[in-house]
Amino acid sequence: MLVALGLAAAPLTALAQDKMPVNAHQYAVDHPVPDVTLRLAPTLGASVPAQVQLAAIEGTKDFGYFYYDGRPVLVDMATRSIVRID
Repeated sequence: MLVALGLAAAPLTALAQDKMPVNAHQYAVDHPVPDVTLRLAPTLGASVPAQVQLAAIEGTKDFGYFYYDGRPVLVDMATRSIVRID
């Protein structure tokens, strides 16, 4: 449980097209979107269904996000797996 919480709190950064680091979590916090409804609550490592529209993070294509229960959920765009739940 503690390991999962540590991973959930780790900062996620990606290099933007101009090679400047982008803090994906902070971007998602600063740009909230309407909540998504899911059958089950999201969990780390779970795949996000294709019907869930992911918001883009300006400057990078590595991560996307959606909101669930008022919290941002960060997703690896290559695998659609959840990498952080805040």
